[in-house]
Amino acid sequence: MTIEQQLSQFGLNQSEIRVYIFLLENGLSSPPQVAKGTRIARTNCYHVLDSLKNQGLITEQQEGKRKAYLASDPEALLRSFDARRDSLASIVPDLRARYTVQKNKPKIRFYEGFEEVKQIYWQTYEAAEVFAIGSTKQLNSLQSSFLDAYAKGLKEKEIMLHDILSTESGTDVAQSMKDIMKGYYEFFVVPNSYDEFQTDILIWNDSIALISLGEPIFGTLLTNAPLAKTFRTLFRVMEDGLRDAS
Repeated sequence: MTIEQQLSQFGLNQSEIRVYIFLLENGLSSPPQVAKGTRIARTNCYHVLDSLKNQGLITEQQEGKRKAYLASDPEALLRSFDARRDSLASIVPDLRARYTVQKNKPKIRFYEGFEEVKQIYWQTYEAAEVFAIGSTKQLNSLQSSFLDAYAKGLKEKEIMLHDILSTESGTDVAQSMKDIMKGYYEFFVVPNSYDEFQTDILIWNDSIALISLGEPIFGTLLTNAPLAKTFRTLFRVMEDGLRDAS
């Protein structure tokens, strides 16, 4: 490994390495001399000299009316590296805390109007199974052709749809879904003492969609694995309760 390659491991770029080595070998030098000796444009050379000076690797001196630069003892390189390492070590706890927050922070996207909300349903085609709590009756009343097309798409892709429905949805519309999807659809109906749903909740992969099917129609899509896992668990709890009650 060359000296240039070794110096690059200390975080120096190629221009800084060339200037630093030039000053080590040639001693006190003015910016024009450095620019000529390293073949670095004079304007850029000033920036490189400032960077090396700020890192403590060279010192600035006054030579008559002009500035000149001298390489510091190479030991300064090690001190500079140690200082940067200590500085980084001091902020690692804060960086790690921010990383953890960001890693688990839900991604949220909003959809307005039925045409945009349809995009949420299409996204469930990425899953192996989908869990839903809502009103197929309400969705069917908005656009029956869309509900039929969505159900056919799930069946063609062999995606299992688990549904928990309101009483009114659990009659004609649910049976129609069953006829279309055959073995890829199962549903449970909540007791008729509960009001008809005006919403739809979809859970698939790492995503949860909260959809309002009444005016104004809108959807909120959250992508977060822990939240999706919790929602799936809640769905299973509800499903088991409805199965036992039937």
